[in-house]
Amino acid sequence: MRALLIAVCVVACSSSDAPYDYGSSKGAALYQEMCQVCHGEAGEGGLGPVLRDSPRSFGELERVIADRMPANAPGQCSGACASDVAEFIREGLTSRALACDAIPPAPRRLRLLTRREYRATVRDLFGEAAPAMACARATDCAYRDTCSAGQCEPTACDAQTFVYDPQGRTLATVHVAGDINQWAGTIGGGGLPLVRDAATGLWLGTFTLGPGRHLYKLVLDERDWITDPRAPATAPDGFGGNNSVVELACSGGTTLAGDPTAGFPIETRKAGFPFDTDSAAALVSAAHVDAYLVAGEKLADFAAADPNQLLACNWAGDRAGCGRTLVGELGKRLFRRPLTTAEVDRYSALAATDIATALHAMLVAPAYLYRSELGEPASNGRYRLTPYEVAAALSYTFIGTTPSDELLAAAAAGELGKPAGIERWARALLDDPRARTQLGDFALQWTGAHNVLTVDKRPDLYGDFDAATRAALAAETRMFAAHVVFDGAGTLAELLTARYTVVDPIAARFYGLMGVAGTGKVTHADDRRAGLLGHAAVLATTAHSDQTSPVLRGLLVRRNFLCQELPPPPPFAGGLPAVDPNATTRDRFAMHSSVASCRNCHQYIDPIGVGLERFDPVGRWRDSENGKSIAIGGDVTDVERLGTQTGAPFQTLPELADTLAASDAASSCFVRQYLRFARGVRETLAQRCSRLALEAKLEAAGGNIRELMVQSVLAPD
Repeated sequence: MRALLIAVCVVACSSSDAPYDYGSSKGAALYQEMCQVCHGEAGEGGLGPVLRDSPRSFGELERVIADRMPANAPGQCSGACASDVAEFIREGLTSRALACDAIPPAPRRLRLLTRREYRATVRDLFGEAAPAMACARATDCAYRDTCSAGQCEPTACDAQTFVYDPQGRTLATVHVAGDINQWAGTIGGGGLPLVRDAATGLWLGTFTLGPGRHLYKLVLDERDWITDPRAPATAPDGFGGNNSVVELACSGGTTLAGDPTAGFPIETRKAGFPFDTDSAAALVSAAHVDAYLVAGEKLADFAAADPNQLLACNWAGDRAGCGRTLVGELGKRLFRRPLTTAEVDRYSALAATDIATALHAMLVAPAYLYRSELGEPASNGRYRLTPYEVAAALSYTFIGTTPSDELLAAAAAGELGKPAGIERWARALLDDPRARTQLGDFALQWTGAHNVLTVDKRPDLYGDFDAATRAALAAETRMFAAHVVFDGAGTLAELLTARYTVVDPIAARFYGLMGVAGTGKVTHADDRRAGLLGHAAVLATTAHSDQTSPVLRGLLVRRNFLCQELPPPPPFAGGLPAVDPNATTRDRFAMHSSVASCRNCHQYIDPIGVGLERFDPVGRWRDSENGKSIAIGGDVTDVERLGTQTGAPFQTLPELADTLAASDAASSCFVRQYLRFARGVRETLAQRCSRLALEAKLEAAGGNIRELMVQSVLAPD
């Protein structure tokens, strides 16, 4: 979502007094792609000299750009490229052009639903809707789902969440045995162990089984073999009893217990944009079309099997009338606006013959697959979002799904045409339990922690880093962020520096935390971890399969927490010096950084990463590496802006977190990252003033993240 009230300027600007059109400028786009990392967003300088209000002539700028720029690969921008960038510097990077009252709003675009949004939308429209999504314990969710931070979340398509309620019986162990582990009778022999949640008394475990049909039983105390009471299907075991049956597929689902987006292509994430919401990268390919057709057909067949679940109506006596009513009512939810008369006629004609065909047609229509934020002409020559577009933007921003009937009714009543109405609904949506899940998704993607579910680790070195542990560590980041924002101080500082976390028994066992019963807040007993950076999900995803990576960890801090990009390495930079394979990672990277062509950038990356070397490739604490003690400490050089030649040394991760929390750069970056997630675009100079205003409001609100979220939808651009 870009602006909720104002959108693009459609009046051509030809006068020299007219605002510079950053949104359509070729030079602005080229500058952002090739020059901004060194010269700054608005030409304020950094690794390169200041360009704002440059005294150089157009011709001189053009020659310098063509001959020497970009610095890491001279000659890449010549001809029209050099002319466009030079024109932008002369006309766009001036104090006058950058004045906030001179910058016109940026253009908008359609936004393709992400897999998360598609999945949540169809569950709300065709499933048990919101009541079934909230959960207090695992048994509140469907067989294939997991209760995470109060919400039922689909388990990975090739994994299964097992839940056993002992009904008061005292047990020492519960494990899963089946064709997936040669019917292991003991945990030591390969049984998949469930973990008891002391708060609920339930035994829980999530394991990757792989696609296909699997037979299994639950084994109690390695003695009693029973059929899983929650299994949706059973099969004779040949001994007078039954095996439990689970069928896993990664090619779409026919019921809402599966994942209808399993066959969808994964969203592309460009460097510096860690979110799945990037509208510029969301281009429909042939693979998308095939997946939409398959998912739409299966969902339509599922829904049409009992049309009374969609609309209570006399289907046998008045099929045409019922179909037309269904098209109008369900179509409004699918398209997030009332259907036109032509649309109602078209889909009603299909419904009169076959309801499934009509539903399938609507599920593959662009009006459903794309969120519209194009607006309609306003009297001032610009475009203004329609109330229904505002409703969709609010709902997907705060709870990640389609607008409710009540929100669409508010749009129809004109409530969303005014800031007061938008603010009221924004605050109401933040009180919806699904807002916690949406905030957790933001935190997982912002920190890269969502990758903990798939990051490669050597099983011979980290055999206990299994699917259940990975899921528990991802849940830690999700639950912690939701707790901070909705139950704690609610500030960026707490997200970064909190000396506590929120874990379940599986994550607690991974960390070596003793006496953790159930899921809840746990205070760190030492000075090793703090905030999000201390989460194993974050540390494990910024490491290789068998060794740590100071580069990945340093880049995470620079890009994701400070929004500081570095130029790519120059081509043919030369070989690296030989290093001692038995040296510590810190020593090896010190040798690498002795190469001048590498040092220019790695001086900003490596000192951060080596300061986190006490955490191994899966994020556990360690004191030594290769039999050698690991030195402590690192440095966040130029924390506020690259090129300032400042230092911010730290000895521990909590000290690093404190440095980031105290910096203006981290606060500014957090606003950028939230806007990127919510609006689906990487900011340009056209949004600069709006972003700066939000930064000021965040500071005025004491860093309160919920207030930032509300103000972000009230910003004029």
